[in-house]
Amino acid sequence: MRKLLFQSDDYGLTDSVADGILKGIDQGIIRNTGLFVNMPSSARAAEKIRDRQGICVGIDINLVAGQPVSDPAEVPSLVNPEGHFVPSVQRMREGRIIGRQGMCLCFEEDPYDFEQTLLETDNQVKRFIELMGRKPDYFHGHSMATPNTQRAARAIAEKYDILMTTDVMSGSQVSMIPCTWTPKPFPIEDQLKTDVEQEFLKSLEASLSHEIGYFICHCGFVEEDLMKETTYTMIRMKDLAMATSPKVRAFLQEHQIELITYRDLKEER
Repeated sequence: MRKLLFQSDDYGLTDSVADGILKGIDQGIIRNTGLFVNMPSSARAAEKIRDRQGICVGIDINLVAGQPVSDPAEVPSLVNPEGHFVPSVQRMREGRIIGRQGMCLCFEEDPYDFEQTLLETDNQVKRFIELMGRKPDYFHGHSMATPNTQRAARAIAEKYDILMTTDVMSGSQVSMIPCTWTPKPFPIEDQLKTDVEQEFLKSLEASLSHEIGYFICHCGFVEEDLMKETTYTMIRMKDLAMATSPKVRAFLQEHQIELITYRDLKEER
């Protein structure tokens, strides 16, 4: 492996997640992160990263946590009676899953209305531009994908000419580094027992023959506000410890692996 694209998702989900990712940028190996634009923490998060050097900031299209950017009345299939997005665990519990298409979950009836998903996805990109003063460096879906969310993502990414992470993942030069230790659901007890540093180093070792490695994690500090938004909690501090680990840095140096961003890949395309 000559290069590693290391990405930490969910920037702006909460203040604690944003601050953890910033630590991973400043003291670790995070070079790519995706901004949540619909959360109370989004504006603060954007302010802290807008002019930071050495980091590629994309958008994490979020349809499962917080409130939509759109008027909830315009996207009724996406929200609960309180106007908040329906969590992914509820979608999976209540819907009948009949299979997979690549990274998409296929339900008997897609829970995401296409036109409403298209509207919300477009509005989230517009909000990103308002917050950051520029387009996202890349386009990434958060948590759960269905055929309708993927179709909407493709349409909006093409509208704004934004690189989709799914296209990077399907490229011949880029190989996903396996992350086999994060099941869904992922009970807190299991999150606490997981040695992310050791697991990541094993996966890196097994992926050395690849030209470009690609890895996604979810770094962050953990505070009570996070518990209200997601079941993916304690593992974030483990991811952050891995992303700032001297052992991981030493491994990358020993094998002369360069940390890269989506901008680097776009220039090579």
